[in-house]
Amino acid sequence: MSIPSNVFDQINNLASTLGTTDFYEQRLDNDSAGRPLYVGFSPTPNANIDSQIWFIRKLSYDNNNFINRVQIPDNGAGFIYSWTSRASYFS
Repeated sequence: MSIPSNVFDQINNLASTLGTTDFYEQRLDNDSAGRPLYVGFSPTPNANIDSQIWFIRKLSYDNNNFINRVQIPDNGAGFIYSWTSRASYFS
């Protein structure tokens, strides 16, 4: 399955919601279809993926491959998460 270009536009829009003057290290983890599933932001360049300095969001998709939900971790937003443990933060 090919990834529609709107997925990348939506990711860029998601990142821009953090503010036009904010620049963050960013990581993506894709699902089996190649769509971004987890998006992580760190204020530290080349941040250690085990450090608890990541802000992580989880993306969900509808049947047309459009993002239909953007989740924050169950414990709330903040640069307090480890990228390595990203899947454990969402129910």
